[in-house]
Amino acid sequence: MDELIQFQENASGLFVRAQGHITAAVSADLRDMILERLSLPPPPILLAVDLQACDYMDSTFMGLLVGFHKRFKALTGTALTILRPTQDCVKLLSGLGILKLMVLVEEGEFPSPTLWKPISRVHKPTTEFILSAHKNLSELSPENTKAFGALQSVLEQQIKKEEV
Repeated sequence: MDELIQFQENASGLFVRAQGHITAAVSADLRDMILERLSLPPPPILLAVDLQACDYMDSTFMGLLVGFHKRFKALTGTALTILRPTQDCVKLLSGLGILKLMVLVEEGEFPSPTLWKPISRVHKPTTEFILSAHKNLSELSPENTKAFGALQSVLEQQIKKEEV
């Protein structure tokens, strides 16, 4: 299945649905949309990411989820909610220590929007964007710092080259 990210806001909150193999390629436009919405009052009462149809997430997307969680928690005092993740997604999120931050809803009735809008692929992920996502992950644990340290160094060097 190709990667697809959709969203909708309704009275219950702001929902994101990830389907397929999710990578940095669709993450930049998602970030722009979510951060723009969170900058507008009032903040949504819930920010939820449905991973029921997601079979893989790259580290950039997972770092983006951590960034959304931090922003949403600062605004509302509430954690980001992960809805119905596949077992592969649970393993990926648990392995990086992400699930301990967020609310996990694995089953049951949950208000879900019925009209989804796709996230476009207008913007390519920048080096700064990828670096920021991985810094979010590195903040979670010494293991993540070690795992992503070399990548962060390469990205920082690339940014310096781009500035010259």
